[in-house]
Amino acid sequence: MSQAPLTDRLRAKIARLFSEDDRAAAEQWLLTECDDEHIHLGKMGLDGLERIRAAVLKLSNGSMDILMRDTRIAQRDWRDALVFAGFGNDLQAHVRWMES
Repeated sequence: MSQAPLTDRLRAKIARLFSEDDRAAAEQWLLTECDDEHIHLGKMGLDGLERIRAAVLKLSNGSMDILMRDTRIAQRDWRDALVFAGFGNDLQAHVRWMES
């Protein structure tokens, strides 16, 4: 699943969170550092990967430095990123956040 594409919802949220100068870097970071190779989602598949990517995006609040830091947290244990972002107990919380 490495290089799993970003969903349209993720791309739209990146566009709202990040400055025009940082959008491409944020997308590339998520594609290469927040992928199955680094996150180890197992059977969660693409839906799980979108959820983790949304969590680190929410935590970043549009900052590349924070996005990189929190992606590293997700690489160690993706459950921490979900809990910190408020997505730990609701499988659809990330969808509502991306659509807000």
